[in-house]
Amino acid sequence: MNWDDARFFLAVARCGTLRKAANELHVDQATVGRRIAAFEEALGSKLFIRTPKAFSLSPLGEEMLADVMNMENSVQAIGRKATSGDDSLRGNVRIATTDTLAEAFVIPALKQLRERYPSITVTLLTAVNISDISYRGADLAIRGARPDADELIIKRMATIEMGLYATQDYLDRHGMPTQGDHLRGHDLLMFPRELVPRHWNDFCGEALLDPNVVLQCNSQLLLRSATRNGLGIGLLSAFLADKDPDLVRILPENKDWVDIWLVLHPDLQRAARVRAVVSALEESFTRNPG
Repeated sequence: MNWDDARFFLAVARCGTLRKAANELHVDQATVGRRIAAFEEALGSKLFIRTPKAFSLSPLGEEMLADVMNMENSVQAIGRKATSGDDSLRGNVRIATTDTLAEAFVIPALKQLRERYPSITVTLLTAVNISDISYRGADLAIRGARPDADELIIKRMATIEMGLYATQDYLDRHGMPTQGDHLRGHDLLMFPRELVPRHWNDFCGEALLDPNVVLQCNSQLLLRSATRNGLGIGLLSAFLADKDPDLVRILPENKDWVDIWLVLHPDLQRAARVRAVVSALEESFTRNPG
């Protein structure tokens, strides 16, 4: 098995459709279909169960998935080690983070980076739950959960305050919540339970009993938009919501705190371009501590 075949299999396994896999691989959909068919023919067995809407792994595909992911990690490790001693301030750095952190901290850092080192480019990959930064081949990550992996370099960048917000129109229609009343009678806007389970038990200091969750969304920027449109009460980062004239802080004594971590592959800590990006990020968090 060669990596070029395996990466097509991995993209389809992760994306679930040929179209999404093609977008990730930057090829056309027909190419992905041909490569998967040729790979299955070479193996003499099907890797996917095809339905009109999606591709799901066959028993063989499920058995192969972990091994192919190990291949991916090895290929990425070789690439990182090949550039770990690069002292040139040029080239691309891949950053994985959330859309909210990207808007508030990463983009301002990249403006400064661009002014200092115009030959350094950045690929920004945004998601909510980044459980393994090698999953998408990122060089470093800015995330709200501290990883357990001992082999990674980990540094706390900031501690972010979060609070409850709504519009005045929503409060006129539903009334101001009372502390300790479990937000009964109110519409709540939340991250899905599988992403942030603790919020479904304790929503910024308010214990929830059979909560009326009218919207679940995996993007805080979209949760902020839903809150601004009067759909309900959202738990939002204070550095975003406090500046918004359309939002009202609810129960301001209730606060939730999230540590923000920088996670870096140790193979890359000596690469000059990566050090330059990390330095710009540190300065951005210092200027805007949240």
